[in-house]
Amino acid sequence: MYFNIPGDVGNASMMNLIIQLISGVTIAGLAEGMALADRVGLSQNDVVEILELTQLNCPWILEKGKSMAEGGFPTHIPLAHIQKDLKLALLMADRMEQSLPLTAATNELFKHAKRLGYGGHDASAVYIRARF
Repeated sequence: MYFNIPGDVGNASMMNLIIQLISGVTIAGLAEGMALADRVGLSQNDVVEILELTQLNCPWILEKGKSMAEGGFPTHIPLAHIQKDLKLALLMADRMEQSLPLTAATNELFKHAKRLGYGGHDASAVYIRARF
């Protein structure tokens, strides 16, 4: 696998997988929070507005939250690409005997959303799976 390449190229590949891992776990957490807000009757738009007032005020998180609230998932990073990188990060971690339980669970959410036909949609479409 490409994450065993020594030097700058290998380091860049490993760094990309780690960034994608963090992105995937973050967006899955956001999706679950938005799904729970919907289930208990809170406005998802209100959740996004409150996020803006917290330490989670990050343009990327707010953008994904708005996509979830609106139910539209304009593609910036395809869900299938994040899922592929989650799988590769898990393989890399396995070779290093590093446990990644959150990443493993997140990968399953993304795999299921992909099976539901959302692989070509933005990664925020993992929200569809989180609503179950």
